[in-house]
Amino acid sequence: MVTRTEVKTIEFPYKFIESKSEPTSNGSTNKMDLYAFNGIINLDTLKVFCKSQKEKQDNLNSYMLVIFDGKENAGFPTTPLTAMFGMEEDRLKHIRAFYTFNLFNGYSKLELYQTNAWESKSKSEDI
Repeated sequence: MVTRTEVKTIEFPYKFIESKSEPTSNGSTNKMDLYAFNGIINLDTLKVFCKSQKEKQDNLNSYMLVIFDGKENAGFPTTPLTAMFGMEEDRLKHIRAFYTFNLFNGYSKLELYQTNAWESKSKSEDI
């Protein structure tokens, strides 16, 4: 008797906006993906989402995933991707979560903000 295994795909609420990559001096790449979501963020769902996106990345030095409060407020930093958003108030006021993964040292951390990255402290989670 042959049995069929059903694979469920999770429908995440985060809407993909745009991706940007930058080459590194060692021949790999740094990549940042922007998403938007304006509902209540469930930490466990977000962690699963970050893990799933991390697993899709290949030949990257670092991967960053940023969730903004709306598509109209999303944008890349004015500095190199790995410098993140520095003191860019106009962007930081709309960032709800920031995930960073570094392939070479295994750094993998999610920063979740109660209000936004400009006005509130983050809740850090190792992933």
